[in-house]
Amino acid sequence: MEYYNNKLCISHAELTDGIVSKSLIDWWNSTGKVDRVRRGCNNSPALYAVDSLPLKYKTEVYHRYPDMKAQAESRPFMESIEPDGAALHFFQTYRLDDGKFLPTEKQTEYANNAAVLNAFRTVLERSDSQHRRQSKRCINKCEFWRKAAEALPRIADAFPHSLPGNPRRLQEKFNRYLREGYPVLVTGKYGTRNAAKVITEEQDGVIVRLLSDPRNFDNEQVAMLYNCIGEHLGWKKITVSAIRTRREKYDLLISGGRLGETRFRNQKSMQVKRSRPTLPLLYWTTDGWTAELLYQKTETRNGRTVTTYTNRLTIVIVLDPCLNYPVGYAIGERETHELIKAALRNAANHTAELFGQRYRVNQLQSDNYGRGNLTPIYQVMGAQYTPARAHNAKAKVIEPFFGYFNKKYCQFYENWSGFGITSDKNRQPNSEFLNKNRHEFPTEEECRRLLASFIEKERAEKRAEYVRLFAELPEERKLPLSEEQYLLAFGAETGFRNAIEGTGLRPTIGGIKRDYDCFDPKFREYAHVRWSVKYDPDNLDHVLAVNEDGTLRFMLEQKHVQPMALAERKEGDAEALARVRQFNKHLEADIARKRSDVDRKVEQLFNDNPQLDVAARLLLCDSRGQNKVHKQTRRLQAHDIEDIEAVEVKPAVPDMEEEETLNLY
Repeated sequence: MEYYNNKLCISHAELTDGIVSKSLIDWWNSTGKVDRVRRGCNNSPALYAVDSLPLKYKTEVYHRYPDMKAQAESRPFMESIEPDGAALHFFQTYRLDDGKFLPTEKQTEYANNAAVLNAFRTVLERSDSQHRRQSKRCINKCEFWRKAAEALPRIADAFPHSLPGNPRRLQEKFNRYLREGYPVLVTGKYGTRNAAKVITEEQDGVIVRLLSDPRNFDNEQVAMLYNCIGEHLGWKKITVSAIRTRREKYDLLISGGRLGETRFRNQKSMQVKRSRPTLPLLYWTTDGWTAELLYQKTETRNGRTVTTYTNRLTIVIVLDPCLNYPVGYAIGERETHELIKAALRNAANHTAELFGQRYRVNQLQSDNYGRGNLTPIYQVMGAQYTPARAHNAKAKVIEPFFGYFNKKYCQFYENWSGFGITSDKNRQPNSEFLNKNRHEFPTEEECRRLLASFIEKERAEKRAEYVRLFAELPEERKLPLSEEQYLLAFGAETGFRNAIEGTGLRPTIGGIKRDYDCFDPKFREYAHVRWSVKYDPDNLDHVLAVNEDGTLRFMLEQKHVQPMALAERKEGDAEALARVRQFNKHLEADIARKRSDVDRKVEQLFNDNPQLDVAARLLLCDSRGQNKVHKQTRRLQAHDIEDIEAVEVKPAVPDMEEEETLNLY
């Protein structure tokens, strides 16, 4: 059904759909009994004026199509509507005053509004053009907008819209759309304040200040405080729902005051996502954890013996996130500098057990506990030391490892104390059960052994894969930890300072005097220095001597004890003796060379300055013990005596070479 030349028409297909036979229509066409307003051709069906149909068939048409008039009037608009992609893109990217986008359904609705108005313009222009071609007056605008408004409900079935149904208001909307474009379709309630009770920046500022208060007022309290302030300033009262809306709107702004710096960074700030290292010794992290295993401890206080059952040990772990491999650990009553140092020492020694020598890590991360005192230790163990930001637990992957370790090992024991105070109470152990079985809790030493066995078991499970991956580590990433670096960082001290003696350095370690010496000739140049000795209690073969300010340090090795009786010599004694002899030979030769250089320079000084008769006064001898010969030579040179025949004086008795004897020691 449609209008054609201002006539309500029905198509050939609609007539033959159970109303009229095709043969009758052909007869109508041949006799002209019915007004055929358009002949059928191509995609245009034949149209027949409804009012020209015989009464019988006209009645049937009205009965079958009760709204055919409205349908016909809306058809030109329906057929002219095409989706407006540009409008949809505009509304999808449109931002309101508060920075938000339009709701998704509104984006589609406004795009449909634009498409419908575009269709109205197309129909209007087409009708006017057709009337001009026929030399007729243009279409009546009131009639056009009446039909357009009546077509809107039918259009809404296919293109949901929000255009006004009043013809006059629809025409006004259309005219504004032609002038201003897409923005005019955004209704005023978006981005504007519809009779808002809060309209000034000062009012908004008061609400934000109250919402961000560290005391975390609820919405009712904020509304009450705001209204108390507003009463003195003549502001309208605000409701709790309005406060709730602004709490959502300003959530990010008020979070800093509500949550505090640490929680704000963990919950609101952008987080950095990191990947685990794929190979060993690239990155280690260390931290302490209070183990969730209770032990009993008996103490005597004020003459009374008291046993407590709430004691827990602290374990410091050095973790390689490559396989979550515990490279090092140390167990103590609480986390201290010494406990952390012991864990790092254990890590260094464990690398020697795994790979044949001690290694440093490429990057080491820790928290900020004891950072000032432990930084030199961290810098020795790691080529790069990157401490985590304070209160940023997410930076340390070791934190989840503690939870894994607690659940995998500790939870299966009857002295297990739980998951921590912030965990769900329903997941915690039964306190009545713990109290009933407290007498079965292990002692401190037993608890230490238990925790150590957990670590060793975890190592055993991952050791083979860890060693295999180490073989893939590039050579430039393998950083050996020298004996000197190890002792400097982790060596124990005797508490005393020692001076060099004839036998070397003789510190007292473990109540025993031990002899150490150094094969570096420069060590003997500092006989005036008193040395601190750093040593490894597990290996006393080498120690490190360090002066008071740390500017000098030498590696010393334990003296080899030679047997007095040649018959008691064993393998290695001869090599050790030869090494000492070779060192002394080079030492004496070096001293002789330096003395010769000194004598030559002093002699040159005297030759250049004959007025300095120092030899006469100080009797400085040469290396052969001669003084007068040089004195006479200088006198002759002073009087320019030349051409004196030199006579070589041969000794009456030739010098006897000193007989070389075998010095075994």
